[in-house]
Amino acid sequence: MSHPEKIKTIGCTRIDCCHFDDDPATCDDGLCPQKPWYVRFKNWLKSKFKPKCSCKPPHCGCPPHCGCPPCECCEKPGCLVLLAWLCWPIIKFFIKRKLKQVKLMSTPGQRLKVAFISRYNVPCGIATYNEELLSELSKYADIKVFAEYADDREEERIASDPGFVVRCWSKDKHPKRKLMNLINDWNPDVVHIGHEYGFFPKAYMFTSLVSWLKSQGYPVVATMHSIYEHRDKTVQEASGQHIIAHTLAGKAALITKGIAEENITVIPHGSSVFAGTPDAPELAPALWNTWHTSNTIFHPGFLFGYKGHMRMLKVVARLKEVFPDVHYIVQASENPNTMAEHNTLYNQLVKECERLGIVDNVTIHRGFVSKAVLMSHIQTVKVCVLPYANHPEHDVRATSGIARMVLGTETPLITSRVHLFDDLEGVVARAGDDDELYDAIVDVFTTERERERQRATKRAFLRKTSWPEVAYRHAVLYNQLASRD
Repeated sequence: MSHPEKIKTIGCTRIDCCHFDDDPATCDDGLCPQKPWYVRFKNWLKSKFKPKCSCKPPHCGCPPHCGCPPCECCEKPGCLVLLAWLCWPIIKFFIKRKLKQVKLMSTPGQRLKVAFISRYNVPCGIATYNEELLSELSKYADIKVFAEYADDREEERIASDPGFVVRCWSKDKHPKRKLMNLINDWNPDVVHIGHEYGFFPKAYMFTSLVSWLKSQGYPVVATMHSIYEHRDKTVQEASGQHIIAHTLAGKAALITKGIAEENITVIPHGSSVFAGTPDAPELAPALWNTWHTSNTIFHPGFLFGYKGHMRMLKVVARLKEVFPDVHYIVQASENPNTMAEHNTLYNQLVKECERLGIVDNVTIHRGFVSKAVLMSHIQTVKVCVLPYANHPEHDVRATSGIARMVLGTETPLITSRVHLFDDLEGVVARAGDDDELYDAIVDVFTTERERERQRATKRAFLRKTSWPEVAYRHAVLYNQLASRD
């Protein structure tokens, strides 16, 4: 069912509802507290006022008004019809109000204006997230992106920026007067901040911005892409904005730190559907094996120590004993602000390859590449790995964008057991120590079991987390925030 159709159906519209993805006709919990009031009211009536047989005499053979279900010949609901008729004016009022909200979400010229503050169209994982999300959100709201400058030249636009993007702030400068003035000039209905701690390196850069936005009367929502248990982070989390968390674990961590539950909404990270439709997703098939070996491993991600490159080299050395042609391909993204750290790790990896005798079994590509390049690697290798290390400073309640890309393909994925991948439990293979990681890769190399299992689990996951689904949940939240007094 497409989302424009879904909006018009009488079903659960609560974005945090356990039945959000269910077809209302097949939902097995008629009195689910998360369902809209009119659905619960209808089911309550059915339970309290059972239809009565209106045949005279009753065909059931009982005395009149026995309470037996209606016969096939009449099927008249008795007092249920009378009660529904008496309540119809109230029901009609709320239906009209709901339809007005739906019209606001879907009609051009009457849609909400959303100011989106974050990174866009630059080499950054969150920028990529924003691009995917906003391409679908534009179907429900008028979006204008107030983006960070792309470089030190501080240009308002770069050549590849779409028309709805204006660059007007730097993460290192405070206060952000130009951003504030442009927000006021556009006068949005909702302000959405795509948050990451690196975008606001000093806490007051974020807290004062949220405080000013609220003083101007703008409802503020922030997607907290990284949620930690560290209590020093609470000062930004508790700035008064509504928070979007990607996982229930993230929500629980926020509540533990004192954030009110009613100020948190869980909306999962979106997933790309490369084949089929968002409602009936298929997996992108493997491409021709240009590597000419069936024992290839692809490891995408930024070149940081906690990403697990060093431990993978040890695993590759063990694999080489059984699979001499094994090849480990690293796509090492880099950030200009952390090049010293990238260079140090790269040199360490080269030395470790030499020590382990696997120089001919490893390829390291350095630099940020396009989605198309990543997909080419993902679809030509045998398995993808994300063996992140469990480090207290990086133990984040969040989700992985690159994992979502692999999920849209037939290529099996193996992750570590850090919390970043908790939402993929049961969907992909997860490995703890190096022995488990080795065994999981050998299983993919030698059998089709894991590939076949992930085909089914990935499709189900994609249906619930496709970008159209995620964008729709954002649109519902925007309308809820904009309609509050």
